[in-house]
Amino acid sequence: MATFYQIFLLLSVALPSAMMLKSQRAKRSLVEFAGVVQCSTGITPLAYLGYGCYCGPGGQGQPRDETDWCCFRHDCCYGEIELQGCQSKLGSYSWTCENNMPHCDDLEDNCEKLICECDRKCAECLGKAPYDKENILWPDIFCSEDPPVCNKTIQQ
Repeated sequence: MATFYQIFLLLSVALPSAMMLKSQRAKRSLVEFAGVVQCSTGITPLAYLGYGCYCGPGGQGQPRDETDWCCFRHDCCYGEIELQGCQSKLGSYSWTCENNMPHCDDLEDNCEKLICECDRKCAECLGKAPYDKENILWPDIFCSEDPPVCNKTIQQ
């Protein structure tokens, strides 16, 4: 999840536009992901930078808790999208936030749909998962166990 770190560096500059309740123009998916996370959790997406073994740069070992599992599954979902030829981190999509729930707009492009669904599922997962401050900036050296296997997370 090396690009997760890049996501949040980008967000530190672009977060105000990402926090809009409706995505009003095509933006990079990473910025939109920040918006859907903010929508679901009410927490700044920057708070997830370096959380556990998967919410941040890299990604190895066993996820530490349910929040970390959300990030692991998001990595898996993006991996599946990329195998289908979509650029998960650069694609754009439109979405809305209603009652702390992100909703993907009616999207015609299959890659946009897939990216939005990966981001939406992760954001909803993070919204339900506890946030344990002990896992903030968790050192990768403590993420040395065998990693879990990705299960199919997206549907055609």
